Amino acid sequence: MKKRQAQEISDKIISILREERLKKGITQYKMAKDTGMSKSSILYIENCTQHPTLYTALLLADYLKLDFAEIVQEALK
Repeated sequence: MKKRQAQEISDKIISILREERLKKGITQYKMAKDTGMSKSSILYIENCTQHPTLYTALLLADYLKLDFAEIVQEALK
């Protein structure tokens, strides 16, 4: 896999997480507070300015009660 492909998949995963956060009516501030992250980290991740670690992506998916494997499969389509 090339770096560009990995970035595109990461961006899709983040897009899915953001869409789910918005569907559930959760603010960036609440998500940050509940996960122990900073609001600016959530903002940078959702704007694809900063790519999350696997740990962070798993943490956010778990917080949103999403199956990370399904998110990855969706991003690979």
